[in-house]
Amino acid sequence: MSIRDKRHPAPPQITFRSVLIGALAIPLTSLWVAAMENVYGGRPTYLSIFFHTILILIALVALNALLRLIVPRYAFNRAELLIVYIMTSISSGIVGDQFMAVFLPGLANPFWYATAANAWATKLRPHLPMHLMVSDTHAVYDFYMGGSTLYDMSNLQAWLGPGLIWAAFIAVTQLMCLCVNIILRRQWTDYEKLNFPLTELPMQITARGPKSIWRNKLMWLGFGIAAGIDIINELHVLWPAVPIIAVKLQWMHFPQRWAATLNHTATSFYPFVIGIAFLLPADLSFSCWFFFWIFIIEEMICAALGYPRYSPWAFRATAGALPAMVEQGVGGYLAVVGFALWSARGHLAAVWAAVSNKPGAVGGDGRSGVSEAEAKEYRLAFGGLAVGMVILVWFTASLGMPVVTAFFFFVLYLAINTAISKIRAEFGAPIHSFHYAGPDLIPLNIVGSNRMSGREIGVWTLFFGFTRGFPGVPMPHQLEGMKMAELVGANPQRLTAAAAVATVVGCFAAVWALLHLGYREGVESMLAASPMKALSREGWGRMDTWLTRPTGANWVGLGGIIFGVGFSYFLMQMRFHFAWWPFHPIGYALAPDWTMRVVWLPILIGWAGKALVMRYAGPKAYHAAVPFALGLILGEFVVGGFWTVLALITHQAQYSFWMF
Repeated sequence: MSIRDKRHPAPPQITFRSVLIGALAIPLTSLWVAAMENVYGGRPTYLSIFFHTILILIALVALNALLRLIVPRYAFNRAELLIVYIMTSISSGIVGDQFMAVFLPGLANPFWYATAANAWATKLRPHLPMHLMVSDTHAVYDFYMGGSTLYDMSNLQAWLGPGLIWAAFIAVTQLMCLCVNIILRRQWTDYEKLNFPLTELPMQITARGPKSIWRNKLMWLGFGIAAGIDIINELHVLWPAVPIIAVKLQWMHFPQRWAATLNHTATSFYPFVIGIAFLLPADLSFSCWFFFWIFIIEEMICAALGYPRYSPWAFRATAGALPAMVEQGVGGYLAVVGFALWSARGHLAAVWAAVSNKPGAVGGDGRSGVSEAEAKEYRLAFGGLAVGMVILVWFTASLGMPVVTAFFFFVLYLAINTAISKIRAEFGAPIHSFHYAGPDLIPLNIVGSNRMSGREIGVWTLFFGFTRGFPGVPMPHQLEGMKMAELVGANPQRLTAAAAVATVVGCFAAVWALLHLGYREGVESMLAASPMKALSREGWGRMDTWLTRPTGANWVGLGGIIFGVGFSYFLMQMRFHFAWWPFHPIGYALAPDWTMRVVWLPILIGWAGKALVMRYAGPKAYHAAVPFALGLILGEFVVGGFWTVLALITHQAQYSFWMF
């Protein structure tokens, strides 16, 4: 190596061995996530950044430090460490809460929960694609009662066909999301230069040198505070005489008149959420808790006026139910997508010119052209979107949904995922669960169940399993992986390939992990609020209601969507024209979801801490305090994550620092 090469070493690259390690880690990570969320406690995929993948990354960094001392030539470079983190993050969301953990058990629910009283055998089953369901009596019984194994031939045969087909179906949807990321990546990373706040933690963890976060005393102070809280609370679990430090959610109680509307509101003091909020732009964190309380006030006013009461766990706002909070949030998300596409119009024109081989489109600089390697990626992405859409629409139409409806369903699905990715890339929102506001909301508000066939209702019910909520969707993790690869100088095409591998392997690993866990533990023995036990059957209750008491269009809900789009546009225009404007449209879009009822207080605390430091000590002091916030996150993730590992080893629930 020359003197010049030593001064400017080649950037770290993604290697085959790192992708292989990431792929091999996916099944075990999927099983870990499934066990946490359904058996032992812990809801990592409800968060924007998964604590278990951070724990994996820290373990890899520690192992790598040992390798550097013993056998330096086998040590991993920074890109290799990050690719394992990226791949496990992408796959974890697929197996997690609100995704496959809800979807997969739903394939057997109509047969296990069918009784003479609900008459599901004659009411629901005739409208279902039986070749894609699991109806074998023995296989269904063992899955719900446990004490068996997936590898019993009758169990394996019952799930093999449906499991593989639906895993492939989900893989196509997530690869299409990756295609959208490929098309928009340059716009968001190079032109708009979005902050990608959630990449800060993994980048800091893997950084070396004198400024490493591991050498920062303030980080260790924050780490010690958060870790100490979790250690004391774990001791309380083991020995109840030890007093608990109440940082987890406590449901608030209101007078009887307001109880039905407001009792789903909680207080909490999660240290890691305070740390995340400290890192967020002040206008976003302020808008989240401010609009949350605006919606609470709206609920109180509507309840006082006698309107049907809103429930954060409603499938769809009751006709006439105000203030149509979920629908307003949907409008906010659609506005985010609209703003993003409008801002990217120049880039999209250049991309299309490259894809269509217009003269001068490839090989230029800036927005007027793209490199040949990028052009190939863009062509592959557009081809993937086209082929994927044809496959999904054809498959969905074969199940009973009209072709036009199926097309718009998947367009809206991509739009929601794109909005979530943009929100995270720009502001790093700690949550984006988006419950009961999937791509089915707009069509169902317009059409109503009374104009649908039984087969179409059956398709909506099946798809409810992966559209009930959007907390851990892979698309933003794919995009953040692209940003991290760019930051360390890794080859973007290799990152794209690794993300595609993680997406596909993650879908099939999710099916295996959930079935393996189900047959071992039994769905009926799982946690009362677990996705596999409690959430997976919600869609079938909705189908029963639609077939028994069909409803028409929900014009109040549709009005809420239109209002949400308009109000978000107003907020965006005010931000554009007035620098002092404190209200952000993304905060408005995030506020209606029920998870904001859990984290509004720590977000307020983090915002207040940042505001005070910036006002009285200045930006320099704020940047000096950032390691303390990262320490709060790391301390809770490391110690709290370790308790989940201990639960797997001991087969007993330990202290769960997040959610219930």
